[in-house]
Amino acid sequence: MILADDTQSRLPSFHCRGPYVSQIRQFLNFLGCLFIIPVYYFITGCTKFPLTLDLMISIFVAEYNRWANENRRSRLYETPPSTPTGDVEKALLSLPNTPPGEVTRCMAAIVGYREDPDLFYRALESYKATDGLEFTLVGVDGDQAADMDMVRVFQMVYPEDSAVIHLNEPLGEIAMRTYNKLVDPDMSSKEDIEYCNELTIAHCCQLAREILREHNIRFDKTQPGGGISKLCIYEPHMHKKAIMFTSFIFSIVIAEALDIEFMWSSDSDTIVLPDSLQKTIATVAGDENAGGASSGLIVHNEHDTLWTKLGSAVYWCELYLTRSTSASSGTSDCQSGPSTVFRISALPGILYCWYTQKVMGKRMIVNEDRHLTTNLLLRGWTVTYVSDTLTATDTPTTLSRWLLQQVRWGRATHIETFQQPKVYLLNHPVFFWAAMKREVGPLIVFFSILYYLITGHAFVYFCWWDLFFRAGYTILYNWLRNPDRGPTNGWAWIVPALFFYNLPLPAIQVWSMATVLEGGWGTTMRSNGEMSKQNQSQLWKRWHDLGFFVLWMGVLGGTSTRIAGSLLAWSDVMIFRFIWVGLLFPSAVTFYGLILK
Repeated sequence: MILADDTQSRLPSFHCRGPYVSQIRQFLNFLGCLFIIPVYYFITGCTKFPLTLDLMISIFVAEYNRWANENRRSRLYETPPSTPTGDVEKALLSLPNTPPGEVTRCMAAIVGYREDPDLFYRALESYKATDGLEFTLVGVDGDQAADMDMVRVFQMVYPEDSAVIHLNEPLGEIAMRTYNKLVDPDMSSKEDIEYCNELTIAHCCQLAREILREHNIRFDKTQPGGGISKLCIYEPHMHKKAIMFTSFIFSIVIAEALDIEFMWSSDSDTIVLPDSLQKTIATVAGDENAGGASSGLIVHNEHDTLWTKLGSAVYWCELYLTRSTSASSGTSDCQSGPSTVFRISALPGILYCWYTQKVMGKRMIVNEDRHLTTNLLLRGWTVTYVSDTLTATDTPTTLSRWLLQQVRWGRATHIETFQQPKVYLLNHPVFFWAAMKREVGPLIVFFSILYYLITGHAFVYFCWWDLFFRAGYTILYNWLRNPDRGPTNGWAWIVPALFFYNLPLPAIQVWSMATVLEGGWGTTMRSNGEMSKQNQSQLWKRWHDLGFFVLWMGVLGGTSTRIAGSLLAWSDVMIFRFIWVGLLFPSAVTFYGLILK
């Protein structure tokens, strides 16, 4: 057998999962999903103010999500009604006056590839002010000369109580070989396959323990020679999923050694605030059924360019509401890579199937955060969005990088929305409601605009006052309730940001659907060498990546011309002539700005 006896003895802890969902509950969830379809049709097609009504529903569920998270945290510090003998210490840690750092001890796993050294330095420095953080693990995807900048930054920020380990091979590739040796080709039982998954992860954990022993890594500072509290691991470059897998395996082992229950997972461009970890982790710790959560996000490079200013405003006016919708039922559809917390015991059962995900025979590597969330939900765990807690992330500095990022996120969203329909049976129908809005809404807008451009007639009811009310109420609600106080001089940026986000959204939706199986990251990392590669990309590649937006700007220009012609009572012949100008001029300007420049 491949596994050592010590590894096999640890297997029982690998069977941790969320609560089972009964067949009756699954049937009720199915009925709820069916009921939501006509409700969504009524809201979008049979009311005079569909956008405003949809916003009112979003505000209600956002408030409910916030109330539910506050209840989870309050339960964490409640005094237990009775204290069994031998549990006195545990009860004391649960008292309301117990410092949160004592209750929610945690570790952090930070991963990256060829990050800008200055930004990475700031990211690592931000963890020094975090309460309750007992161990920091950094994973670097790459072991070439250009990758060593990140290792040097790690050693600069953490010169003491730290160590660096180089791996000759990513643990994910070792896991795949191990699994192939364990699985019988004739094996078809779901339980047997799941057991092989867990055996594979157990074997990887045993390898991680042996690597730590070989490098004489200790964690107990009371022992002779002391221990470390920071570790950097770097391995040959593959992709983000590979370094995440390796980091998660080492995190499981380290958490076991330190008796830590929660792990914060983040990217190398993320700057945490003093309470980012504690408030997010406390939300998970206060709910025994919670397998993970993610905090809200703000933008730390808001002042870099015009596009980062608009991106910051988009995060402020869109993210808080849209991500709260599904999370109100404890079923967040995406734990954001920059600001995620996991209950470590929930990871072993899902890591291998997450790492080896295939869609129509193709390996998926760019939807790492959404697929992790889907796997948690499939195993019965609650996943929530902690909207009243903030973490600072980086947003693209150019329009082209912003569009490429949105397309990549769109592809991941489509995959996770449609690949595992069972997830809707296991979770509240609100989860299905959020998925339908996310997928169907932009498509309705896309085809409505095309239909009007071609025929001059409206495909669906539209009212400018409805759009005005939605924008106004969105701004008002965020100013009142969003913990992020908004971008600097936000009053001047919100309306442009709404156009910046919503105008390309229908085209992004369609193009990401058409190219859903493309596995490229789209954008390069932020080191000088990687950014120069982006600038030198070939013309045909830029057209393939961004040509959809060039064409869409032409469609919007032509549609705007037809609207203007109708308002000014132009003749059909004049409208037809000017439509061509409206089509060609925006496309030409966008082609020059995005493709040629």
